[in-house]
Amino acid sequence: MATLDSIFGGLKLGQHDLQVSLLGWHRVGSCTITINEQFEFAASGSYDVMGRSGSFSINLKLTDRNPAATSGPCSVTNGGRTLTGTYTKSESAISFSDGEHTVNASMDSGNVILQISGYPKGRIVA
Repeated sequence: MATLDSIFGGLKLGQHDLQVSLLGWHRVGSCTITINEQFEFAASGSYDVMGRSGSFSINLKLTDRNPAATSGPCSVTNGGRTLTGTYTKSESAISFSDGEHTVNASMDSGNVILQISGYPKGRIVA
């Protein structure tokens, strides 16, 4: 049950549009997916939204590599900073948390919705 391809599987390697939910979905940038495997996902890109622009690089890993688990250890690397914590997987979503920060990922008709605690929802378009 705990695999990333069940959430991210609709996304192919290569470039994708990024959208943010602000009274509807709006294109705010793009990203390139470089890894999309059973236990690891990586993407990097740039954005420009509400006067803020920048770049990001994110890597999500289920470090226990156990497809039968519903929770376990994980790591999230963003902007060169790696946090370790735990993941919790349901049928259609996965949550990564280190106790202070949370990243939720869920499916949306082949797209993937990402929400980082304290930020609006973002979407990687398939």
